[in-house]
Formats: sequence, C-alpha cells, structure tokens
Amino acid sequence: MRNILYSLGAAGLMLTAASAYAQDPITIRVASFTPEQAVGVRNVLIPWMEGVEAELGDRVDMQGYWGGSLGRDPFAQYDLVANGVVDAAWILVGYTPGQFPELSITELPFVLRSAEEASVVAWRLHEQGYLSGIDDVHVITIWAPDATNIFTDEPISDLAELEGMRLRTSGSTQALTVEAIGALPETLGSTESNEAMMRGTIQGMLQGWTGMQTFGSFEVTGAGYRVPFGMAAFLLLMNGDVWDSLPADVQEVMMAQGGEALAEAGGIAYDEATQRIIDAQEAAGYAVVVPDDETVNGYADAYGQAVYDAWIGQYDNGQEVFDAFMSIIEEYRAEG
Repeated sequence: MRNILYSLGAAGLMLTAASAYAQDPITIRVASFTPEQAVGVRNVLIPWMEGVEAELGDRVDMQGYWGGSLGRDPFAQYDLVANGVVDAAWILVGYTPGQFPELSITELPFVLRSAEEASVVAWRLHEQGYLSGIDDVHVITIWAPDATNIFTDEPISDLAELEGMRLRTSGSTQALTVEAIGALPETLGSTESNEAMMRGTIQGMLQGWTGMQTFGSFEVTGAGYRVPFGMAAFLLLMNGDVWDSLPADVQEVMMAQGGEALAEAGGIAYDEATQRIIDAQEAAGYAVVVPDDETVNGYADAYGQAVYDAWIGQYDNGQEVFDAFMSIIEEYRAEG
C-alpha cells in the first residue's frame, strides 16, 4: 500500500510539474496605425519583438497588429495602450497633445542634427527623469525620425516665401515654428493632410521624408525644402498593468532589447531610410532644395530663440528641461 501511495504521489508531482511547463505563453499584442512597411514597424517594433522572442522562446508570443487593425485613429494610440485595448503600441508625441509635454522639445527647430542623435538624446532625457505623462504606461524605448522638412507644390528657396500660407503641423511645438516664420499652422493627421493639399485648404506640410513615403504624400506635393525643423519623437509604450504583471526576468529581457540601444538603432534606420528616399525622389524628378549652412544659421538667428522662449514659457519646468536637453546634446556630441 505504501508503494502504491508513493507511486500515486510521484505521479501527481510529475503531472504538476508537466502542467507548469505547459502553461500558455505570455501574449503581448503590439500595434501600430501605420502599415507593416513603415520604417518604425520594420526597424523598431518588429526587431524588438523578435529579440524578445529569441531570448525567451516559447514563454512569450509577440503578436503584431499593423495598419490600424486594433485602432486606426493616429490621435488615439496612447488611449489604446493606457486603456488596455492593446498591450503595446507606437505613439507619436505630436498626435498626443499635452500627454508628454517635455518630449515635444525634440521638435524645436535648428537644434538636432540627425535622427540618431535625437533618439539617444530623447531616451537620456527620459532616463534623467524629465518625462511626465507616463503613470499609466511603461516606456520601452523612445526614438525619432528624420528631420521635419517643408513640402509644397512648387519649390521654395526661402522661408519668407511661406508667409501667410497655411501649413500642416502635427502638434503645438511645430505650430510655434510655423507661427514664427509668419505662416498659419493647422494640425492634421498625415492622411488628412493629403486630402487638404488636394482640396487646397493647406498650401504645404511639415513632415519627415519617411512619413511622406509611408502615407503617399509625394503624390500631392512637388518639392521639399530641407530646413531642419526638429524631429517629432516616437515612443514604444506598454500598458502599465500588463508590464507590472510580467515576471521580472521577462521585463529584464524586454528592456535589454529596448532602451537606448533600440533608440539608437531606430534613429540610424530613419537616417538611412531618409537618404534612400531622397535619392529615389530626386531621380524621379521631385524637387529637393537644400539651404546652405549660412542660410540655416540665419534662420536660427532670426526665428530660433523666439520659438525656444515660447516653448520654455509653456511649462513650469520649461527652462530646466531645455537646459538639460542642451546639456545632453553637448555630452552626446562629445562622445564622438
């Protein structure tokens, strides 16, 4: 009888152990309103998901939902994450007005030199505790696209030509820049801005080259003016409750695959993609006008400080954040 009971007990332990190993994997639904071919999906979201799965194996099931299949409104992506409709998503700061006020600093004109620089600086700004609006979410990484430029029907050679024109912007910081040059800002999503260009209700748009390609905006414009109007930061955010529910080792792997390393990789991907797109568009006859350094420095002298002062004045800690931002840039450039 003792042997029978021992055998039954051992069998029970084996079944318990087997059931533990047979637990369902942790499913993480990662979403974007952009299509799968978008640079941010291909070069940030998917590599992060694949890196996590490579380290954790069958313990996780990273599922991608692209093209707005879990929510198409670009202005509602943060709410989808915060409310648990999706587990993680790609968020555009400019499309989430007031949620991440400090991070809009990357959109200031004439400051940042590349998407790589902007991405690393934005991540370090967060690491130093200057990012608010994240109580309900966890930040996996922050990165930035190519510099925002101006796209119009016909080529321009000077910002003065834009005076009085209505230009599409993606948020309040870009609007400050547009107002400083004497134009009229109108906040629109990328698809809406295409329609507005075709109707003639706007005469130009502020956008990055990758965004222009992703949303088909080259078809409704004829020229790009390569003046550096800042970089509109992106975030990869996870729902806070989902993050808190994850085992510590899973969290560690997710951040090892995210953080500054992913930010830097995302910035590099955007810099490289931007140059490929510009080369292809020029070859196809699209007009690309590049102001020289003297001209850009003149724009910075004429318009920059007014925009910086206006941005600083919007926030109680504006000067502190601005000083930290400029310090991080200086430190990053000193690293070579």
